[in-house]
Amino acid sequence: MMFTKKSAVATFAAIAALSMGLAGCGNPAATSSDDTDTSAAGYWPKATTKLDGVKLTMWVAQNSNKIPEKVVKDFQKATGAEVKLETIPDPYEQNVQTKITTGDSPDLAFWQPTKSMLAGFIAQDKLQKLDNAPWVDNYTDGIADACGVVDGTRYAALVSTPPVMGVFYNKDVFAKAGINAEDIKGWDDYVAAAEKIKSTGAAESPLFEMGGSQWGTQYSVQIQLAEAAQDGLWTRVNSAKEKFTDKTIQTAVDNYKELFDKGLYNKDAGSAKDTDEAQALWTGKTGMVVCVNSLFNQVAALANNDKAALDKKIGFFPLSSKGNIGTVIPEQNNSVVAFKTGDSKKEAAARQFINYWLTEDYENFVKDQGIVSVIKDVDTPDTVPQALLDSAKAIEGGVGSMQSLAVANPDLYINLADMINGTKSTTDVTKATQDQFAQLAKAQGAKGF
Repeated sequence: MMFTKKSAVATFAAIAALSMGLAGCGNPAATSSDDTDTSAAGYWPKATTKLDGVKLTMWVAQNSNKIPEKVVKDFQKATGAEVKLETIPDPYEQNVQTKITTGDSPDLAFWQPTKSMLAGFIAQDKLQKLDNAPWVDNYTDGIADACGVVDGTRYAALVSTPPVMGVFYNKDVFAKAGINAEDIKGWDDYVAAAEKIKSTGAAESPLFEMGGSQWGTQYSVQIQLAEAAQDGLWTRVNSAKEKFTDKTIQTAVDNYKELFDKGLYNKDAGSAKDTDEAQALWTGKTGMVVCVNSLFNQVAALANNDKAALDKKIGFFPLSSKGNIGTVIPEQNNSVVAFKTGDSKKEAAARQFINYWLTEDYENFVKDQGIVSVIKDVDTPDTVPQALLDSAKAIEGGVGSMQSLAVANPDLYINLADMINGTKSTTDVTKATQDQFAQLAKAQGAKGF
């Protein structure tokens, strides 16, 4: 089974609601401290230590509530503990934030391990430290640094590879157009390939966009920011030293709009849905789609999860402004967080559950889910399609997305969808995004706003 979650887009309403509670008093996370020694003996219990009588609760989303079921069953059998999975209704992020702000919290939860979303939890106050975990040094290359850390402290444990923004392409279309994917090194090459698909008639549209679903519109902008992100773009944005309206991000939005002006996208780009995009890619109606793993998983479903068929027809490569840097955007089903509950026994049991998941039971988990392994000594099943393997490989040497590195996650994707549908200009997009970002950053106590 493969994950089918859409792009992990943080819910503005959730963060806005939390920010309201912080407004006027600054962000408690900025001043709170936690001197817990995570290297102390016993902080990380052995995976199979007996826990008879201990009861834990884990919050999960509607789209991820089946993922931990086997791990929970195995853990209960091994330790004697009881772990209850509680499904929080959609919108997951908003409803979880609401419950947290009213004093309700679980022992564990799936959560998007990005800076903006962990900040929303006020990590230092609400979440247990996960530093010095037995499994951290056994992460595959790039995973430990991909996400889950705020101000040098780990608060989230990655259990699966986070998606990477990049180009999924139809190999048949590329062959008809005479394009070698390995020759595409940066945005200009990508645009040239799209123009070649158009000139040769190899597909109905060289590119495809899902303006009707909205959430995918941000990816073609964000991939252009990879080099800038490596050079500290989001640190500067977080401190008001650079804005969405300044040259770097504005140029990325302008470049994206130019593709529409050139007629490289599907004619119904403003109304098309993600399901239409998956269908177009699989059938060769389009040549390239800039998206994340969730789109591929929809394509895989159309192929009845036939690895051979998928490997033959669909490829992936990371793309950035000047090269092939992957931009990482984690989803809530990629990681687990453990809450401070005031019950030291249950807190230790929650850490033990995570330890068990990523050590004793991880091989079983990977086989059960049919996913790419994040642990070095656990092999990835040979049923995983090559496109997902290539996406996971791009994490090494990749860079975090806006969601990963910015202190807040404004509705860039909605503003871009408005642009596609003709209700916003490119400058309207960046201004609206900057205004919203500044509001959220100020409410969280970020300096300079």
